[in-house]
Amino acid sequence: MHHHDHFWWRFFPKKELTRIYISTAMRFFATSLISLFIPIYLHLELGYSIHQSLYFYMFYAIIYAIICPIAAKFSHRFGVKHSVLLSIPIYLLFVLTLHLLPNYSIPLYLIAGLAGASQAFYWMGMHFIFHHASDRKHRGEEFGKRAALSISATLLGPLVGGFTIKYFGFELVFMLTGILLFVSAFFLFMSKEEHPKFHFSLRSLVDKRHWQNSLFFISRGSHVMTSGVIWPLFVFFILKDYASLGVVGSITAGISAILIFIVGKFSDHKNKHTLIRYFAGFESLAWFLRSMVSTVGQVFGITIFGGITYGLVEGPMGALEYDKATSKVEQYFVTREIYLCLGRVLVLLFV
Repeated sequence: MHHHDHFWWRFFPKKELTRIYISTAMRFFATSLISLFIPIYLHLELGYSIHQSLYFYMFYAIIYAIICPIAAKFSHRFGVKHSVLLSIPIYLLFVLTLHLLPNYSIPLYLIAGLAGASQAFYWMGMHFIFHHASDRKHRGEEFGKRAALSISATLLGPLVGGFTIKYFGFELVFMLTGILLFVSAFFLFMSKEEHPKFHFSLRSLVDKRHWQNSLFFISRGSHVMTSGVIWPLFVFFILKDYASLGVVGSITAGISAILIFIVGKFSDHKNKHTLIRYFAGFESLAWFLRSMVSTVGQVFGITIFGGITYGLVEGPMGALEYDKATSKVEQYFVTREIYLCLGRVLVLLFV
């Protein structure tokens, strides 16, 4: 029996970064099965108004921000990998309440709160894990590889999710998501647990060291919410089909994944700030063009262009975010996530 176990154990990756790549890719695939379709599910399947659907995400962002310091404290007490692990049952409870929503009167703010709490525990743990395991000199390549593999996993996620919802319903997608999330956490526990020191105060939010990055993080948060919620809603009203929306998501993911890896690796040998300044204008242009989309052909055209511009800028930008976490790393990531959530809330208020 011992020999049999040892034989299979040899097939598991030995490098911590490789295990991180596999774990994040599996999680992104699992969540992408459903996340792209949640705004549509709330609005069309369950009959909630656009305003109610947007309030759902607003409350999600607020709870996410509130829970981040708690999640960081949990990581200090129980370990960063246990923080990632805890995020899974909370996310499954979120998925379960979504599934039960058509038959039971469950407050939307409660469901949104579960989603926010799950994300807070996951990212507080994952930021610490990746920052510790990655090398500053090769972080562009390592971040690019992590992001590319994760996005590649989401290449199939929207397609599988879209077709599964269309032909089998949301129930099967909910089940698949839960199974894959637990498997993804397994890979992280193949190495030693870490307990980062942590102290947080509201005063740190206006600390000069973090304040200079705040506008950038707010813009990142608004980008996440717009691309993950507002844009899919907008596109669905044009395409009017879950499977077609899944195809759009997969095209974006495929193009972005390739470019993030290439440009991320390239950024280790060039000035990341220069690359970001050069490519950011094209990313802005892509969002300006999205506002003019009105036909199916235009949707697919801007999807390809948007995937290219996002892929060009995300590699060096993501690596630079981790490079900036030099002192008080835990406080940096908590502040980062809070400002990201503020960006999410502001764009929803604007809409």
